[in-house]
Amino acid sequence: MRECGVGVARIGEFAWALMEPKEGTFDFSLFDRAIAALAKHDIKIIFGTPTATPPKWLTQKYPEVLYVFADRQIANDQSRRHYNYNSPVYRRLSKRIVTALLSYYKDNPHIIGWQIDNEFNNENPEAWSESDRIAFRVWLKAKYQTLDNLNRRWGTIFWSQLYTDWSQVDLPFKTGALHNPSLMLDYRRFISDSVESYLQDQIEIIRRYRPRDFITQNGVFRNIDYYRLSRNTDLHSAANYPLFSDDPQYSTGASLTGHRSYVGRFMIMEQQTGAGGQTYLLRSPRPGEMRLWTFQSIAHGADGIIHFRWRSAQRGIEQYWQGVLDQDNVPRTRYNEFKHEGAEINKIGAEIFDSKIISDIAVLRDFDNEWAFEHQFLTSEVRVPTVYGDFFRAASEQKHNLDFINGGMDFNRYKIIFAPFQLLMDEQLAAKMKAYVAQGGTLIMSAHSGVKDRDNAMTDQTIPIMGLKELFGVEVDSYHAYQPPSRGKNSIKFTDGAEIPVNVFAEHLKTGNAKVIAAWERDFLQGIPAATENRYGGGKAVYYGSFFNLDSARYLLARYAKECNLIPLFVNLPREIEVTRRTRGKNHYYFILNHKNESVMVNIGSGFYDLLEEKVSPADITISPFGYRVLRKSD
Repeated sequence: MRECGVGVARIGEFAWALMEPKEGTFDFSLFDRAIAALAKHDIKIIFGTPTATPPKWLTQKYPEVLYVFADRQIANDQSRRHYNYNSPVYRRLSKRIVTALLSYYKDNPHIIGWQIDNEFNNENPEAWSESDRIAFRVWLKAKYQTLDNLNRRWGTIFWSQLYTDWSQVDLPFKTGALHNPSLMLDYRRFISDSVESYLQDQIEIIRRYRPRDFITQNGVFRNIDYYRLSRNTDLHSAANYPLFSDDPQYSTGASLTGHRSYVGRFMIMEQQTGAGGQTYLLRSPRPGEMRLWTFQSIAHGADGIIHFRWRSAQRGIEQYWQGVLDQDNVPRTRYNEFKHEGAEINKIGAEIFDSKIISDIAVLRDFDNEWAFEHQFLTSEVRVPTVYGDFFRAASEQKHNLDFINGGMDFNRYKIIFAPFQLLMDEQLAAKMKAYVAQGGTLIMSAHSGVKDRDNAMTDQTIPIMGLKELFGVEVDSYHAYQPPSRGKNSIKFTDGAEIPVNVFAEHLKTGNAKVIAAWERDFLQGIPAATENRYGGGKAVYYGSFFNLDSARYLLARYAKECNLIPLFVNLPREIEVTRRTRGKNHYYFILNHKNESVMVNIGSGFYDLLEEKVSPADITISPFGYRVLRKSD
């Protein structure tokens, strides 16, 4: 490891049965030896709390801790993550093992950080146990205070569902018809809050014993609002396995942009090393791809990289999940590439560390809206998360940095904000949108936004609600959902001649003060306004009467980036060449990544210093297949 430049190792995340082999009996001797061996070579430790894998004595003695599936089948205890967050017994025993671990290592100088649990909600993303049912009612009481208030805000008079006792409120088990949208949204919020509460238990213990260490968790999975979950951690961390995608350039870049958004800092806790496999087997990385993906992570803001794993496992379901070394411990091609990567990172790491991605363009993301559409998905084509990938791809192709943000973040850092799928609206967010535009920003919102309040309920206001009608200078007369496949059934024709295919939703817009910039091209909507612009204070509010897709992301980003005088990081580079820029002080660090399996020559101009080559860069450079350059330019 030291030979490869490794400075940090993660240990312990699945080791509860070793740490507490019998109830109340603790043994950390294996980890003492591991930490001491690594410390001899100056390798620091990120310690994983072991609560993702309860030992057999626990699940056999306390079966109430086990996860329950939607069909009420209790999870078997022969795998991992088979617990439920709301079991009082599991919460108590989790806190006990973490307290024992932290008190034992409270003064160890080789530990620098803690990963809590592992991959929250990966295999247990819902809540169906008796503990969950009890906790859900407690959660609802805290939120609504009275049943009258809950009944009113959920609209339970519909279908005669009025609750007269808290015991009647239940989890959304399978029923003959469909569940109330307000119930379903609160159910997902409850799941997310349950994970956050479970995380907070361990945060408090770590802060008490090791206040100087950083705290993180690992992964992005269903039914968690990561903006809320991460607010008491020091950085977000996640796994990066590009080969789960057929087109990893853009999907991985979008995921990394998401990781960066939650706390503002992130690391990759599991970076793909070789082929991955459990019952399946992914393809192997091509020569150079492993290093390319590592530098793509750094290019998007990662301040730390840990590869998974060091040596491939001999037993268990991850035998095919390849590490730096195979099971026989013999260095081969992956080891040599990893060693090459380590030398490069250690050459530039100190200079790059803690530099930031600075963007002029942002896309507004809201987990409540994603969950609302997950239940009332309108048609099978509506998949909200895909829109973030579309905007990332458009920005990447046009060589702009891009951020994802949520409603609680600073809007005024950005020249342009796209607001897709803003179904749910509240007065605070609407006021923030108005203030942003009034102060000179450009806000571009898609169809079927500002439709419901935060209870996932319709209101008696004209759409878009909460004063957005005045901001955009437009109201919705009616809306129409084209059934799949919607593409080709209509299009939006802009006054400059551009034509964008409809994406499911088509709105009939009535304009007030807004300027019509596009109309529906055909069908019964032909000639009716489909997109508008409205001057509001010093800025502009743009309403787009369909759901965004890649076509609209490309067009709208190019149109308004030009109007706002945004300068691309580079021009005339092919799409397969990805570019990002990190900044610290007067120094800008440009990452130029070649995702093609062939060499590409590009012209970058003058004034750049090549950090890996340690020399001034020529204007014309050739980037090898799956190669990259890291360049510095100073103000």
